[in-house]
Amino acid sequence: MDGFTYSDVLALPVYERRYFLSLKAREINKQKEHHEEQTKAAKSNSKGNRSSTVSGDALKNRMKNGDIPLN
Repeated sequence: MDGFTYSDVLALPVYERRYFLSLKAREINKQKEHHEEQTKAAKSNSKGNRSSTVSGDALKNRMKNGDIPLN
């Protein structure tokens, strides 16, 4: 834990150790949530989201049939 040496932690009563550990656990959870939000935001800002894949032959057939414009 930040700011505590091993001997400091051993000298603490059990209830204080639990308290500081719960504070550290909350801090770690907040950091995880923030990181997840940042990764979601980065993914949503990227170019396009592919919902399905099309093979090369299927794409050629769709272009020939006029389903996909050739612009």
